Amino acid sequence: MHQPTQRARVRAAAAAALLLAATAGCSSGHRPPHVQNAQRSPASGAARVQRPFTLVATGDVLPHDSTIERANSDAGGRGYDFRPMLAGVRRIISRADLAICHMETVYGADEGPFTGYPAFTSPPQVAAALKDTGYDSCSTASNHTLDDAADGIARTLKAFDKAGLKHTGSGRTASESAAPARLSAGGARVAQLAYTY
Repeated sequence: MHQPTQRARVRAAAAAALLLAATAGCSSGHRPPHVQNAQRSPASGAARVQRPFTLVATGDVLPHDSTIERANSDAGGRGYDFRPMLAGVRRIISRADLAICHMETVYGADEGPFTGYPAFTSPPQVAAALKDTGYDSCSTASNHTLDDAADGIARTLKAFDKAGLKHTGSGRTASESAAPARLSAGGARVAQLAYTY
C-alpha cells in the first residue's frame, strides 16, 4: 500500500472539515423551543440568536424524456407539472429549516423543445415545483451545465429567480458564478458553494 500524497491528505482534511461544518449546525430533526445561545455581531454589537437547525440536501434533479412526458401528462397535456412527482418528499423537504437540491440540467424555453440524455434541456416549470416542495436553494454546477450553452444557464437562473430559489454553481456573469448562495437558518448564516470540473 502506498503512502497518500500531500495533495490527497489536504483533500481528505478539507472534506472532513466540510462534513463537520455541514453537520455542526444541524439538529437531530426536532426543533427546540428555546434559544440555544446568542452571539454578538461585531459590527452592530447586537445579539444574534442562534439555535440548531435542520438541513436536508438531496441529489440530482435530472428530468429524462420519460420524466418530462409524465410532467406533461400530470399537467393534462397543457404545460408541465412536476409537483405530483415530488409530492412524496414534500413533507420532509418542507419541514426542514433549510432544504437544498442539485439541479443537474439546464432549462429550455417555456414550451420547449425539451430533451433528455445525452444533452439535457428541461422544462423551466421544474423550478416552481422545487420551490413548492419546500426547497430554498439548488446547486447548478454539473457535467450538464453547458448542455445548452450560456442560454441554458441564463434560462435556468431566470426560472430560479422567478420561483424565489437561491442558486450557486453557475452564473450569467463571472462574478455571479463565483458567488455562493447566502442562506440563513436558526439564526446562523449559511453559505452554499458548488463546483464542477
